[in-house]
Amino acid sequence: MRAFWAVVVLLAAVGFWFIVAPERPATSRDALELHVTQFDPSTDVEDTKPSEVADAHSHKSAADVEANINSAPTVVNAPAIVLPDFDLLGESGTVIQSSAAPIKAVRTDTRNPSEVVRRIDERTVELDGRYRVVGNGSASDPYVISWELLTSASDFIDLAQGARTAPPWVRLLDGTYVQISGYYSTAVRVSVAKNLLLTLNRWDGCCIGVPPTPFDAIDITMRDPLPMGGLHLIRFGTFRGQLRVEPIEAATYLLGFYRLEDATFETK
Repeated sequence: MRAFWAVVVLLAAVGFWFIVAPERPATSRDALELHVTQFDPSTDVEDTKPSEVADAHSHKSAADVEANINSAPTVVNAPAIVLPDFDLLGESGTVIQSSAAPIKAVRTDTRNPSEVVRRIDERTVELDGRYRVVGNGSASDPYVISWELLTSASDFIDLAQGARTAPPWVRLLDGTYVQISGYYSTAVRVSVAKNLLLTLNRWDGCCIGVPPTPFDAIDITMRDPLPMGGLHLIRFGTFRGQLRVEPIEAATYLLGFYRLEDATFETK
């Protein structure tokens, strides 16, 4: 019982001490000290001098000003995209010629092939006064023709403009047997080939040489498969066969113009 009253007396003493004890000053551990500028009612805001405002702004550091400048957004004017006014893929079925694109000047020659032939001797003829051809156009004695003669058709053909008629000296060769020399290659690497591409210029099908045009290339179908041994070789030879002159086209794009059928390989 004595212990009970001893505890009561102790609690009462502690409570009395908290009541009468002097208040301690606040320290940095007890609370954060806030520095707030007290407002003086006697001071009129309108009486603030401009020089005082300028002095206040002058306290900003140069680093703060530079940071504000660097953080400002930069406006970049993107170049305008100009769309072509013609159908590149021909999906609409109609090719619209751009006003800025030059139009090819296409020649026409409606003369009969017999009108451009002048015989020199029994085995030699001159076509259009420019191209001399030896032979009679048969399988046993084919015309020996030049690439210059074949490429002359490029001035007369433009499928986009509806020009499909070859000049008379080229039409004369359609269906005849011819002989011509050039570089030959295949579309893929094979040991033997029945289909070849004969070109005026050397071309490896990718990066070396001059890519052919429809007028300086002939699509050849061999009578017998031709061996294609070796790699990275310059393949040059002479071929004979029946020449076909007709456009090989896709939409309005000319892919080829000459084919040589039932062809034989003569010499390297």
